[in-house]
Amino acid sequence: MKNKVFIRALIASIFALVLYSANLHRVQNTQVKVVEPAKHKVAKKNKKEPKIKIKEPQAPKVSSGSEYASNVDIEKGSIKALANKIEEVMGKNGTYQVAYQDLNNSSKYVRLSTSEKAQNVSSTMELYLLVAIYKKEQSGKLSKSSAIKIKQSDRVKGEKLLQTNMNYGIAYLRDAMMKGNKTAANALLRKVGKDYVNQIAAKFGAKDTKLINSFSSSIVGQTTANDLDLTLKGLYQGRVLNRQYAYIVLGAMHGHKNTLTKQISGMSYGVSDGHSAAAIVQDRGNSYTISVWSNTDKNFSKLGKAISTWVNKH
Repeated sequence: MKNKVFIRALIASIFALVLYSANLHRVQNTQVKVVEPAKHKVAKKNKKEPKIKIKEPQAPKVSSGSEYASNVDIEKGSIKALANKIEEVMGKNGTYQVAYQDLNNSSKYVRLSTSEKAQNVSSTMELYLLVAIYKKEQSGKLSKSSAIKIKQSDRVKGEKLLQTNMNYGIAYLRDAMMKGNKTAANALLRKVGKDYVNQIAAKFGAKDTKLINSFSSSIVGQTTANDLDLTLKGLYQGRVLNRQYAYIVLGAMHGHKNTLTKQISGMSYGVSDGHSAAAIVQDRGNSYTISVWSNTDKNFSKLGKAISTWVNKH
């Protein structure tokens, strides 16, 4: 009996050994694909992948919300001929807002957009900071001779003009800011405060404008072309600031050439960044404002020239 059990066990072992050898031979001759972790090299970019055709609406880069550009809305009362010209320049597929105002005739304006939402801006918020500084000076809360010490928290990486723990006059910091120095802008903002800047915007009726971050950030605040237009008109008319201080602000903005105004003759007073621009223009007896926000500034130069050309012909 024991012999039979032993023989059966021996046969089972031999069979298992044969089966194992066969499987081992099959595994050794099989190509195994290994999926490597992400840190290893990936396929070259020029390797073509199959194209998948999916019909989706064009989605331009919108800085706030998830809004797609759609129809161009032209505000009632806008000069139709100029509005059509602006639409022709800016197109129908981008996301943008444009406002034009004749400063000598309140009935001559254009306001059109593909998006009415407040949009993200950066250096254009310097307009509201400038007004806030001189509103404090006008009200006696800030002296012309005041100096501001640069703190480490003001500093923006890569900027060397201003030294930490050094005192600088407000006019010097203002001029540095208008030449692109963000450290100067941060020091001025610290002096007047974000809340005060936002109060100043509200006084102009700029209800959709808000300063959110310091000038170190890529997004300093939010505004609309219509709010920028209201602010420029208010400055020109001596509202919020009296004419003396309004002229100081405009003087700081004078000659600030940007994409919007570079093809415009005459004198301009403006602010701008990569997505927005606002300017008061005086040329051949005409005084007017142009304000714009767009997901790209590629058409800003053409926009400024088109409006300037139309104004000088009419």
